[in-house]
Amino acid sequence: MDRAARGPRARRRVPPRRGRRRPRRRGRPARRPGRRRHGRPRRPPRRRPRARRSAAARVRGPPRLPPLRPARAEGRCRRPVHPPRRAHQARADPRHLRSPAGPQPGHRPALGRPGDRVLAENPTYPNALDALRQAGLRTGPVPVSDDGWDLEAAESALRGTAPRLAYTIPDFHNPTGALMPPEQRLRLIAATRAAGAWLVVDETVADIALDVPAPAPTASLGARGAADHVITIGSLSKTHWGGIRVGWVRAAEKVVNELATVRVAADMTGSVLDQLVALAFLDGADGALPERLAQLRSRRAALVRCLERHAPQWSWRVPPGGLSLWIDLGEPVASALAERAAGTGVYVSRGARFGVDPGTFAHRLRIPYTLPEDRLEEGVRRLAAAFHDGVPLTPSIERPHWVA
Repeated sequence: MDRAARGPRARRRVPPRRGRRRPRRRGRPARRPGRRRHGRPRRPPRRRPRARRSAAARVRGPPRLPPLRPARAEGRCRRPVHPPRRAHQARADPRHLRSPAGPQPGHRPALGRPGDRVLAENPTYPNALDALRQAGLRTGPVPVSDDGWDLEAAESALRGTAPRLAYTIPDFHNPTGALMPPEQRLRLIAATRAAGAWLVVDETVADIALDVPAPAPTASLGARGAADHVITIGSLSKTHWGGIRVGWVRAAEKVVNELATVRVAADMTGSVLDQLVALAFLDGADGALPERLAQLRSRRAALVRCLERHAPQWSWRVPPGGLSLWIDLGEPVASALAERAAGTGVYVSRGARFGVDPGTFAHRLRIPYTLPEDRLEEGVRRLAAAFHDGVPLTPSIERPHWVA
């Protein structure tokens, strides 16, 4: 059939055109990959030696100061571990540590999403409550009194509400000063693991042990692999100096990497100068901490004497450690008394600031014993004078204020 009969769109089938091979000269062998023409193997290209970076360049950037992690890990290993057979769990691997700027950095998005439930002690550290609420997390209370924790209520809440995480201060609780026994810590670890919740343990004041030995880290009490969900946080601001806002986080290596990623996206890194100062503090911790504890014992005794002299109708319990007394005024006038005392130059934290629910602890004040004894005497005298003033105290409107 000719082309006209096949139609206008018909085309003649042409076989594919093959590439033409270039003829090889006679007498020249074929070159193999990775070999020269004379048959010897090629030498790898020489790499120029990398210039050694300066000390300033090595500490710049998102990663934290390299010596700070081993120093913090060594400091954690100084605390006793009971029983001795679990001592291997107290060895803090530097890979499991990172040093954020302060004990409550912007790590909440890595641990929870807005709307997730969180269990927090009632009362508890107010700045931690603010951080949880700003992240959109819903807080639920677990009662803590002068006698300790209500573990039955905590276990029931963990089973019933299925929270994303639980926040606790088991070492000289802020503000009550209570110390959680090891058996209760084991129950809390088991309950949070069964509920699938992170357990965030705040050990900021764990080293401020005035009447008892320093407690063992909570993460070291559980069996091997049973405390992988425990995240421990701490700071140097309470044990060394309030002006150094450098903290640390201990968790599984994967969790630490996720937290570091979140922090880099937030503000890259903290102050290198603060980290260098923190490193110097850690190097001299063995000699400075005993002197600090002796000073706090003396000032705590001075505060108790001042309260007995000027305000004997108030009640309190002397804690075995920590930095403050949790005062019971006997009537819900703490906010009004704090405002009146501020007018005389005395600033104290009102109890309502520490409550998970609004309107609670209106009869409580937190009074720290970190100032010199003469200033404690004058402060308590002015506070008692404001309480015994002829003008009656009335409940006032809560105003936002900062709590250390």
